[in-house]
Amino acid sequence: MNQLRTLSTIVETGSFRRAADVLALTQPAVSYHIRRLEAVLHGPVFVRTRGRLELSDAGEELLFYARKILTVNDEAMARLTAPRNGLRLTIGVSEQLEDVLQDLLAGLTRALPRITLSARIGPSEHIAARTAEQETDVAVVIGRSRDERSRALGSLRLAWYARDAARLAAGPSLPMVLPAEPCNTRTHIVGTLDGQGVPWHVAYEGPDLAGLRAATRAGLGVIGLLANNGAKWNLTPVADGVMPLHPGAVPVSFVHAPGAPADVVEAAFSVARAALHQFPLVEEPEPVP
Repeated sequence: MNQLRTLSTIVETGSFRRAADVLALTQPAVSYHIRRLEAVLHGPVFVRTRGRLELSDAGEELLFYARKILTVNDEAMARLTAPRNGLRLTIGVSEQLEDVLQDLLAGLTRALPRITLSARIGPSEHIAARTAEQETDVAVVIGRSRDERSRALGSLRLAWYARDAARLAAGPSLPMVLPAEPCNTRTHIVGTLDGQGVPWHVAYEGPDLAGLRAATRAGLGVIGLLANNGAKWNLTPVADGVMPLHPGAVPVSFVHAPGAPADVVEAAFSVARAALHQFPLVEEPEPVP
C-alpha cells in the first residue's frame, strides 16, 4: 500500500522531491518504493521519452489501479475511524475549483456520516486566511505553501481564453484580464509573461471570477484560467500558436485549520485528492534519482 501511495503522490505532485515532502520520506526511500514496484512489474515504471521520464505503459496501468485501491482504502479507514459524536465542519474551496465542492461534500458525508457540513467559496487567498484563523476547517486552494498545515494535491494546467485572440495578440502590448491582488494565479501569470519578456498591460482587473469572465467575453483582453473550462464559463479558448507562450500550471493545496482533528483532516485530504481527478492535473514526474 505504501508503494502505491508513493507512486500516486509522485504523479500528483509532479516531483519525487515534493512527494517525499508530502509523505514525510527521504528521496532515497521514495526511489526504493519505485524499485520495489518495478520488481513486481518485471519492468520499468517510468521510461525516458525525448529526454524526460514519463510513466511506462505498465506504469500507467499500475497508476490506474493504485488510485482505485487507495481511494477504497482511504475511504474505509476514514469511515471506520470516524468520530461517533456529532461534528461540524466548514469547507473552503477556491472559486476556480467550485466544481469540486459537490464531490467534497458527498465524499465527506460518506466518510464521516454524522458530520454537519457548511461551505465557503471565494478567492484562494481569502479562503486560506480564513482557514488559518479557524473560520474554515479544511480547504482546497490554488497555490503552494510550506506551512505544516498545507499539503500538495498536484498542479493544474492553465489555458488562455479570449474573444478575438488573434487581434489582441497582434498589438504591441498584450491586454490582460487579471484577478485583483493578492492572487496566486495572477502572480503565476504575470511571472510567466515577464519571464518570457512578453509586453503586456492590465486591460481589466477585478476581485471576482464573474467580472473577470464578463470582461473576457466582452473582448477586453486575454485571461489565464484552468484548462478545459471554456464551455462551462462561456469563454473561448485561444487556439494553439496564437499566443506567444503557454500559461503553464498552478499548484493546488489542501490546508487545514490549527487544531483540526487529525482523523477528520486525513479523511478530508483523501476525499479532496480523489475529487480533483476531474480537473486537468499535470502528471510530469521528475527523473528517478
